[in-house]
Amino acid sequence: MRNTFFKSIEDVLGSALAARRVKPAPATDRVLKSTRLEDKIYSGLRAGDANMDEIEDICSPKLSTFPALSRDVYQGFYSLSVRRNDESELSDTAKQFNSHILDSVMNGDDYPTIKSVCEGRQLPAYDAASEFVRGVSDGLDDLLKEAGGDKGALNTLEKLAKQEEALSQALNDLLQKREQQGAGPELDRQILDKANAAAGKARQVDAVSGQIQDNLMKNREAIGGVIAQAIGAAKDKAEETAQALAAWGQGDSGSSPEQMKLNREIVGRIRNSSVLKEVTKYLGRFKEIAAKARKNGYAYGRGETYSLELGSDLQNVITSEFAMLAVPAAMPLFVRKYQDKGLQQYRRREPVFKGCGDIIMCLDESGSTETDAPWGKAVALALLDAAMASSRKFALIHFSDEGKYKTDLFIPGQYGTDAVMAAAETFLDGGT
Repeated sequence: MRNTFFKSIEDVLGSALAARRVKPAPATDRVLKSTRLEDKIYSGLRAGDANMDEIEDICSPKLSTFPALSRDVYQGFYSLSVRRNDESELSDTAKQFNSHILDSVMNGDDYPTIKSVCEGRQLPAYDAASEFVRGVSDGLDDLLKEAGGDKGALNTLEKLAKQEEALSQALNDLLQKREQQGAGPELDRQILDKANAAAGKARQVDAVSGQIQDNLMKNREAIGGVIAQAIGAAKDKAEETAQALAAWGQGDSGSSPEQMKLNREIVGRIRNSSVLKEVTKYLGRFKEIAAKARKNGYAYGRGETYSLELGSDLQNVITSEFAMLAVPAAMPLFVRKYQDKGLQQYRRREPVFKGCGDIIMCLDESGSTETDAPWGKAVALALLDAAMASSRKFALIHFSDEGKYKTDLFIPGQYGTDAVMAAAETFLDGGT
């Protein structure tokens, strides 16, 4: 027997159902907010990704909010400011399932590491999100069973939510008709029936939602295990991509589509080459060290570079040290530091004339150096990067046996990434 929530037309007119006369905005499956620019970036990365197409085609029939989950995971990794949509704006499935998965991700131990690697960086964030989605898709059947039970409460929830929305809209139409045409016994009866049906369906939605929440709590360890495994793989993929871009990339944030395409090709090539993987482990770090060295120091005066040291040369003492003289109580401290030659002062470097000639590097590639070959290649390519920064030519001479050698010549503006990678993959082997 159907439950009777409203016994008269007056009960309906005084209810929250009747008060909601403005059609609500369609519920969103997106748990996290995003800007138009972020949506455009994601669309550009997502376009043509056949693997993600296949995953979403398989998973969407099982979970209609799966594409939104994929998008939210990327948003959580990439965005500088992660913001949530109001819970009242979410679809029931997104509220009960997607939101729970995202909470598990963002409260996980690996999330801070992923953010440090992916935040504001398009390709590492996308690769990490894709890897996470792949891991979740493999365990989706188990996740849905843990959340919805054997009877598939999530699918039931989706159906009930759609039915509730349809009944609420039908009730709204009848109430508008009553306002326009006036009250009548038959119309009032239809309104009463529709209101009771809508209220009953809302009660069912609440009951199933509660069941899902209970299942999520009861099975949180099993669900957490699937999420932890997926997020761990995502972290590894993010670090791998970031490492590859640091060593070989052509920029990331704000990159043009052409640069982004090239970066994806570079990352793909590195993943398919064990040699390049090993070289990449060192190269990014070496390049970073060299770049910091080039930026080290600061300019003072006209073209003169200084560092800091401790001493008592008042002509070169930095300004902040004299601030102690402005406070009578601090003057003894200034005098003591002066006597102990402990004042911070500029140390003038004598003019240094750097040679800016071309660079030639000879790299031993005999069999005995095979283990250390990636390190040697990384040093060579870091020197190549330094040479190109000052528009100098660079030659890398590979040698092993007598008469067994190969020369790679790099002239500024006349070579590409393919040539550098080919040099990195070269190993002559043999005796010295």
